[in-house]
Amino acid sequence: MDEKNKISINSMPKWFKLAIALLPVALLLCIKYRLDNDFYFLYPTGKYIVENGFPTTDFLSMHGEMKIIVQQWLTDVIFYFTYYNFGLTGMVALVGLTYLVFAFLIYKYFYLISENHFVSSVCALVSDAFMIMCFFVTRPQIFTYVLIVLELYALEKYTKTGNIKHLAILPPVSLALINMHCSMWAMLFVFMLPYIVGAVKVNLPKIKLKQEPCCKLLPLLVTAAISLAVGFINPYGLKAMLYITTSFGYDEISSNILEMLPPSFNSLTGKLLIVLLGVMAVISLFYKKGKLTTRFCLMFAGTLLLALMSLKSMAYFIIAGVGAFTYYISDLDFKLSYTKESTEKDKKTRKLLIVLILIALAALAGALAYSHTQQNNTESDSKAVSDKMRNEELDEIIEILEEADGDITLYAGFNTGQYLEFNGYHPYIDGRAELFLKDNNGEFDYMKEYADFKNGTIYYKEFIDKYAFNYIITDKTEKNIALLLDNDEDFELLYEGKKVSLYYREG
Repeated sequence: MDEKNKISINSMPKWFKLAIALLPVALLLCIKYRLDNDFYFLYPTGKYIVENGFPTTDFLSMHGEMKIIVQQWLTDVIFYFTYYNFGLTGMVALVGLTYLVFAFLIYKYFYLISENHFVSSVCALVSDAFMIMCFFVTRPQIFTYVLIVLELYALEKYTKTGNIKHLAILPPVSLALINMHCSMWAMLFVFMLPYIVGAVKVNLPKIKLKQEPCCKLLPLLVTAAISLAVGFINPYGLKAMLYITTSFGYDEISSNILEMLPPSFNSLTGKLLIVLLGVMAVISLFYKKGKLTTRFCLMFAGTLLLALMSLKSMAYFIIAGVGAFTYYISDLDFKLSYTKESTEKDKKTRKLLIVLILIALAALAGALAYSHTQQNNTESDSKAVSDKMRNEELDEIIEILEEADGDITLYAGFNTGQYLEFNGYHPYIDGRAELFLKDNNGEFDYMKEYADFKNGTIYYKEFIDKYAFNYIITDKTEKNIALLLDNDEDFELLYEGKKVSLYYREG
């Protein structure tokens, strides 16, 4: 086709563009109207910081001498003020607003990559649907995703224009990320690497490898250095910057946090990933004229590897991996463009295809929303139902504890501790897994001790006597502990629910 006669795909009707723009908004129907379990330690942490300043020792669990770093202090404060003033509705609205910012930025980024309105819109919609279904909850990560997309947009804008002013946003992004979610701060530099590699000129004729620089290297290195220096502007200094090095890669953590495990293809997230990869493979098989470049190849391969390593990292593939694929198919027009010589029949066919695609996209959004609604309304053991039931049973246990005489020394595990802390108690452990590692707290490896207690590696009575627990709460992941206590004459079962149970012994 003669390019000068080809009408840009951006000439699509305004109503089509409007519909594409509204579909991400429609996906708000998929938002989870509940609090994530981590919120129950994020909120009291934000409250503590507002009232007392930045803590250096733990104030939530029973280990008051344990050193801590609040890796998401700014997010905690935002969550505290939001929930304190507006409750659950305010928190859900905050997540929804952050998602809309993400949806806007991800489209801008994809369109900058491809300059193809249709391809950018469809790929952005896929990213939006995946992210709101699986990752947008009341946790610090929602801000991380926005900041990472903003970084990638700035890097790509610099690559396209060569203007270093676009890199000026990266130091503020570094500042925000180190204070909102410092364990993910290193990702700022991980996503700079493909651009740094792409900026290096390569000419190796013997192996037929040649690469022209995508941009100037020095501004990238200077920006990286400034962003690194900006990282020191946080309450915990170098410890916060290195937090990721002492917080991941431990068996005790991965065994308790499902999102740290590789994706299970029996889960919704795993199935969606398989479908997404399958669609990408089919398109690549039939469309072999796609564009390739070093930075996008590295981003696709790198983030796909991260996605296959852990559920938590899958979000980065949905951002950068799908973005790289957008570049590959940026010239794919799905036969929607036409020439000035096109007949009326051609134009009608084009409009019909547009309508059919719109219907398909609307059906996708509707199916996702329906699936989400069914999941939250079903009586099955979905996470939403399970969490709600567990917290309702914990409320009944709290009523029992409130009537207790004398001091309470409370054992609660990884899944239940934070809800007890939210209600003013100081249990043995909670969901802040990395803080209970000796490498972080400098005192004792409580995560390993917790895992040994659950697994029966240590004698249960020795553990209980060590801390003189007189109240023990077990959940469904600690059935072996409950079985031991059921057969121990020293313990009395005060409450038994489907999710949690409460045991008592006289001190």
